[in-house]
Amino acid sequence: MADMSNMADKISETINIVADKAREYGDYARLQALIKTEEAKKQEYYYKLGKKYYELYKDAPASDLKEFMDKLIAADEKIAGYKDDLKAATSKPDDDTETTASDDNDSTYD
Repeated sequence: MADMSNMADKISETINIVADKAREYGDYARLQALIKTEEAKKQEYYYKLGKKYYELYKDAPASDLKEFMDKLIAADEKIAGYKDDLKAATSKPDDDTETTASDDNDSTYD
């Protein structure tokens, strides 16, 4: 009978150890999730800060930020060009009579 009691105590002790470890892991995972959430918020704040700075100072950036501003302005210009190209491509009439470059040049330089 003592063996059964001893065995029950060991099982109970093992269950308690496993439960404690599970709680520790749960706390660890919860804290990791909280850290990730705060890091994501921080990235969003950096983005918003940068965007706001760009909107306010794109015409007169601080000298150490001019390189980044120039890259953003160049990207904005490319995007505007791509949007114009997209608008032109989607607003073309659907003609069956397409002209080619060789058709256009046949009579121009004769």
